[in-house]
Amino acid sequence: MFRHVDIYIPKAITNDKSPITNTPYPVFYLLHGINGYEGSWQDKGSAIDTLEALIASGRCQPMILVMPDCNKWPFRTRPVDRTNKWKCVLNYSRLIHEHRIEYALSDLIDMIDSTYCVSTAYAAGLSDGARMAVNIANLRPDCIRMVGLFSPVMQNKQMPVDSTQYYSVYVGTKDIFKPSGARFHKRLKKAGIPHRYIEWKYSHDWDMWQDCLSDFLRNM
Repeated sequence: MFRHVDIYIPKAITNDKSPITNTPYPVFYLLHGINGYEGSWQDKGSAIDTLEALIASGRCQPMILVMPDCNKWPFRTRPVDRTNKWKCVLNYSRLIHEHRIEYALSDLIDMIDSTYCVSTAYAAGLSDGARMAVNIANLRPDCIRMVGLFSPVMQNKQMPVDSTQYYSVYVGTKDIFKPSGARFHKRLKKAGIPHRYIEWKYSHDWDMWQDCLSDFLRNM
């Protein structure tokens, strides 16, 4: 299955006199949630604008931003609407086991590593994208150093396999999926895995995820 990906190179990198293939830069893999697409983070979450503003103010290091389409449905054919949302969510749960997008993302990491000079990698995702961020970190502990989980919807007993990776878990106090993130935090704490746990007065929405992104970038 073909998939789209948006790759953004910040101005601070393109203005560098050294070729991008020779100078090592971090790579940040940013994943959307259910029913999203490769442009969701910019169209709804202003990811590029946030990254550029933080780099310009010196609060974030320059990095390559990679935003893949990691939906179980191909391209922008998203069958979810207000009338059939929960039916599609149940169907999506079945598709999780049929289409392991994490393996495609692992191939994408190899492609990025062969195209650019990569120093280290970070991964973050919102909602179901947070579940995938943990899985891709488990598949690629060789390169992913930090993981951000924004309003995470996690599978039962899902855990990191590498205790050296650092996690930031963000939950909204008004979020219907708050228990999922809180349980994951407790599992991390019990296992002694280094992490931050942040609760904000938000719901499961883009206001929450925009602030999560900004905070995660500043704390890399």
